[in-house]
Amino acid sequence: MLLKIFLFFYNLAWLVVFPFLKRKPRIALGWRQRLVKDVQLGPYDIWIQAASGGEALLTTAILTQLVSSSPSDKKLRVLVTSGTRQGIDTLSKVLTEHKTTGLDVSIAYFPFDAPYLMQRAFILFCPKIAVIIETELWPGFLITAKKHRVPVLLVNGRISEKSFRSYKHWSRFFEKYGPEKILAISSADQNRFAQLVGPERVEKMNNIKFDKVEIKGNTSNDTAISALLPSICPFVILGSIRQEEEEKILSVIQHLLKNQKKIIIGLFPKHRERISQWQNILKQQNIPYVRRSTASHPVQPGTVLLWDIFGELAQAYSHAKATFVGGSLVNLGGQNFLEPLIYGLRPIIGPHWKDFSWVGQEIITLGLIREVADEYQLADILIKDIKSHESKDIVLQQVEQFFAPRRGGTNQTCQCIIDTLQAINLKK
Repeated sequence: MLLKIFLFFYNLAWLVVFPFLKRKPRIALGWRQRLVKDVQLGPYDIWIQAASGGEALLTTAILTQLVSSSPSDKKLRVLVTSGTRQGIDTLSKVLTEHKTTGLDVSIAYFPFDAPYLMQRAFILFCPKIAVIIETELWPGFLITAKKHRVPVLLVNGRISEKSFRSYKHWSRFFEKYGPEKILAISSADQNRFAQLVGPERVEKMNNIKFDKVEIKGNTSNDTAISALLPSICPFVILGSIRQEEEEKILSVIQHLLKNQKKIIIGLFPKHRERISQWQNILKQQNIPYVRRSTASHPVQPGTVLLWDIFGELAQAYSHAKATFVGGSLVNLGGQNFLEPLIYGLRPIIGPHWKDFSWVGQEIITLGLIREVADEYQLADILIKDIKSHESKDIVLQQVEQFFAPRRGGTNQTCQCIIDTLQAINLKK
């Protein structure tokens, strides 16, 4: 009775907010698919839900592995959904670039969680199992999956202490309707999930994100970038710089150019619209600079190379002597500091990197990443790195030693999916 009352009012709440949701451009995208219209019909073997772009990237790793893990005599039908345009675009782009010929994959927007829509979705999609990437526990989805006897797997699972405190109030609900199996990425996450659904339903796994870190080496064939960098000038990268930390980064630039006159600084704003603002800042401070798009020959020592061509940061890391990864000097969660590592470069970050806390504190303890408290300490360590003669091959060896025991999460996930499918097929 209580469940029926909940479903009635939950449905009603969705009906009330639909007109407001449709006015939001971000949510209006894929509107008909969110209402379970204009969708590819099932039956599907697997329904995978990837909330946004990050989860979508993990999904592509799973799909690629499934090609080699699934029985060769059957082509699995897979539905992949996401709640954002970024997720849909990531899935569409990556799936066209990766070989998934062993699968029949459809992509759609995730339905609104109104129970009547989820009922329609499970009838039309008719999945054998459902897989949630990381943590997105919609009650309508979970209740309907249980009603249709569709096992739900939650993989690469994580749950913050704050979220856990909220979910704990609903522990009886999750015990009854929560995922049948949860693969959690840390002991802390495993313990939190165990308190919600029971310890017998939770296992620990390595984070799939570690599998996606591919060591590139310390050389690059990118002649376009190398042609801009005189061999006698150390190249320093200030990457993924956010607007909120620009004043601090300006101080770092001034300090570097004052103490190291023969360097070239590659300045990579995170967002394209900040390029013109950086031009104004550099002009006002009389700092020599040239835009990447207009540079056609080696730039002069003591120059800031303002990067206005996006998509080149990864290649640039392979040329750098030292680097800082932004979004971390102020409380913005940090940016991808693993990328420089795969080119044999030990990056420096600020104290704010909660978005990458899944990597673990050990990467700091081992010295692969250096954490600084402020811009002054950052400038000092960058200067030390410029003067260092450390071989990138040594760094790459340490990087491989760090990542090797942390890989395997994708394989564990796919094995769990295949085992669940086989168990379902045996019951038929």
